[in-house]
Amino acid sequence: MNKLCKLSYLIVFSFLISCGGDDDGGPDVGGPTGPGLPEASASYDLTFTTNFTEANNPQDYPTNASFGTIIAITHAPEVSVFTIGQLASQGMALYAQSGDVEGLSSFISTSLGEEGDGLFSVVTAGMAGPQATTSTSISITPTRTRITFLARMNPSPDWFLGVSSFNVVNGETLIDIEEIELRPLDAGVILGDTYEANDGVENAAIILYDGAPFGNGNPLTEPVANLTIERAN
Repeated sequence: MNKLCKLSYLIVFSFLISCGGDDDGGPDVGGPTGPGLPEASASYDLTFTTNFTEANNPQDYPTNASFGTIIAITHAPEVSVFTIGQLASQGMALYAQSGDVEGLSSFISTSLGEEGDGLFSVVTAGMAGPQATTSTSISITPTRTRITFLARMNPSPDWFLGVSSFNVVNGETLIDIEEIELRPLDAGVILGDTYEANDGVENAAIILYDGAPFGNGNPLTEPVANLTIERAN
């Protein structure tokens, strides 16, 4: 298992306003719900395992397929980086189009508050190949009990893998482990149904995308990656 790069940077924001709801990332954003634990403090290992092969996705398969820049975010329950069925924010659009982590972080900072209270933490790392296993660690605190995970698909118009606002609180305890299947999400920013497409700007909601070229034009049944969220201590 390859360890992801040490933190490229760590950004902690306080939020004066919130930007969405809970648990709207993908087909299995799941995570038990609960009232939150005032004493919650733990480390979690995130293991990202990709299986994006030409055999499983033969139509127009790119020779330079990869995922990244990978982002692991912990945040307060009242905040959300993206929500299926809603338009992508300006910052999320920047990330989905080009993997611009700095643009996403700057948008969050300038739009949603001043730094200081630790309600939002962004950990960035490198990229992953089409068949790879990488891992990184994050910290849960009493004010940050949700996890959002992002991995842009390269190349693509604006496709990405993601989990939004995963809740690590289960009643009065923290969960031990969760396995999540990841399928492509379309940010609704750039038109196109091929990996290299850029057919103009659209203004559509974020959706789970199962059209061409994935699965040779048939609905995608197999995940292109899996994310394991496991408590380390």
